[in-house]
Amino acid sequence: MTSNESGGDVQLESREEPSQEIVKTVIVVAACLGGIVVAWFFLQQLTGTPFPLLVVKSESMTPTILKGDIIAITAVHFAEITAEYGTGDVVIFYRPGYLGDNDWIIVHRAVRRLPSGIITKGDHNLDTDEYTWGPVPEENIIGRWTEFSIPYWTGIGYLVLVLRGEELAPLGTAIIATVIVVNVIIIARDLLKSSRPAQG
Repeated sequence: MTSNESGGDVQLESREEPSQEIVKTVIVVAACLGGIVVAWFFLQQLTGTPFPLLVVKSESMTPTILKGDIIAITAVHFAEITAEYGTGDVVIFYRPGYLGDNDWIIVHRAVRRLPSGIITKGDHNLDTDEYTWGPVPEENIIGRWTEFSIPYWTGIGYLVLVLRGEELAPLGTAIIATVIVVNVIIIARDLLKSSRPAQG
């Protein structure tokens, strides 16, 4: 009798294990996501900019900054921006007319200062942006490049671009969808295992 009761306890514990594993997995994932959010918030406070890190998605700043590089950004006072051809600060800004639109964040060099704003230019481009979008006003400036970057060849920047659908679309969407489906299948399988009645 004692032996059967012990066996029943073992079976009950084995049925509970999948559910416990799911809870543990959810806790770990939540902790990781929470850690990322906290770290991002800390970087924002430390650098004084909403985008302390940014993946470069064009080749307009080649060879200074390459597509896929992740650049570190810090806040800058508008009056402190150096605007000179070839040696001016590399600034990050919303394209004039698209203030607040994260799809129109530009990384170009400040080359000339006007009363109405700063004229910019991509190092790889032949012409300035004066006749493309004109001077960049103070309110559009996000920050200045610190000259530190994570190189494109690490693959991290390109992975971000793929997952955001900005490179090799729709591969990024397919990857995310596959990860979600696989995780749902695993969780469903574990739930089914835990809900099966004990045999014997």
